Order: sequence, then C-alpha cells, then structure tokens
Amino acid sequence: MEKIIPCSLKDQEVFQRVWQRVMAGREDCDCPIEAIPPGMEGDVSCQRLEELMQLNAGRPAESGSTLEAVPAQEAPVPQPEPMPPSEEPPAPEPPEVEQPPAEAEPMPQPEGPHRGSDLPRLWEEPQPVDDRTARLRRQVMEALEGWQFYRHLARRARGADARVLNTLAGELHRCARRLSAAYFLITGLRYWPSELLSAPAIPSYWGALRRRHQLEQQQETAFRLAADDWEDPDMLELYGELSEGCQRRCRQLRALLEQDLT
Repeated sequence: MEKIIPCSLKDQEVFQRVWQRVMAGREDCDCPIEAIPPGMEGDVSCQRLEELMQLNAGRPAESGSTLEAVPAQEAPVPQPEPMPPSEEPPAPEPPEVEQPPAEAEPMPQPEGPHRGSDLPRLWEEPQPVDDRTARLRRQVMEALEGWQFYRHLARRARGADARVLNTLAGELHRCARRLSAAYFLITGLRYWPSELLSAPAIPSYWGALRRRHQLEQQQETAFRLAADDWEDPDMLELYGELSEGCQRRCRQLRALLEQDLT
C-alpha cells in the first residue's frame, strides 16, 4: 500500500479518507499523509512521501534519501532587473578641416622716387665705362669716407667743436648724394657704396683735424681738374660748387685749430 501513495494534493486527500475508513480500529492506523511537516504541504514526490512515512514509523531514512539533503528554504534572492540596452553614443563627427586663410591681396606699392621696386640697378664691376665715370665713383666713395671721418671725430670733441664737426659731416654726405645723382644721370646705374665703409683710424684729435684739412685741399684741386674734362653745364656747375665747399670746410677746420691751440 505504501508503494501507491499518491503524489498530487488532490489524490493525497482521497488517500487520507480511504485510509481512515480501512484502518479504523486498528493499531498504527495513523495516516502517513498527516505526518507531513508544516510548510511542506502540496504536491510532493513519491520518494519524499516514502521518506516521511519512514520518519513517522521511527525508521531512519534509507541511504541516498534526499530528506537529509533538503536545506532550509532560503528567501529568494532578488534577481537584478535586466538593464535596458544602452544606446550606443553617437559617433563623433569628423574634425573640421581648417581651411587655409585666403591670401590677402598684395597692397599696392606707392609710386614715386625712392621706392624699392623703382630703384635702378646697382652698378656692378666690370663695366665698360670711360675715365670720367670711374672718377665719379671714386669721388662718391671719398665723400662718404669724409662723412664717416667727421662723424667719428665729432665723438671725440665737446661743445661747439662737436657741433661744427657734425655740420661738416652733413655737408660731405650731401656732396656724396650729388655726385651719386650725377653718376646715375650719365650711366643710368646707381652707385652708393655705403656698405664698404669702415671706422676710420683716429689716433690723435689734433692730428685728425690736420689730416682732414689736407684732404679737403686735395679734393678741391681734384674737383677743379675734373671740371676741365666736362662741357656739360650741369657738371661744370656741380664741380664749381663742390670745390667752393672744400674751401669753406678748410676755413672751418682752421678756425677750430686756432681756438683750441691758443
């Protein structure tokens, strides 16, 4: 009879009623179904019902029984809710390629003299020139050297002497410009060798004044001789004015020596 214990709850109730009718008045008539511990009601397997019947009868459960291995029911562990599928972040937009700035239109160059684009070509050696143009180049260079000499000599002087020497330096610079302009009118080329200038040697202030006085006298003679080779009235006028300037500078240098030596 134990082998046919029903497993479902409804069959267990029917089995319990039949058991009570058949086993009424007999010893050991307790129905095995009543021995189900609280909390284990409901549908159970036939194997577990058999184990319960053995437990009620005072017999140890057979080996391999699952009763001893039944753990206490634990509270169900709440399962985490599934995370909604994360939306993929939008793909980054490609960086904007910087466009090179538009080239600004070149500024219009002012027209007129003394502009880099308008200046004539510089004189370059060798050039098939006559003696007069070669002499003009030498005179431009000598005037620039005199300008440089007076500038350095003025740094050695004080007061009125320094002012006079600076004035003489300005005169020599104007002489160089006039001679350079005359050279351009004749050849169409520029000649201004200022990059060839170097600092003059001035061992003695008094000796420098004497040496410059001698050079002014020599330059006056050279200008008068050069004028004899020209028939151009402009060149004749230029050399006449330059020779007079040499005479004037000689008088000023002599005046400096007279004031300082006495």
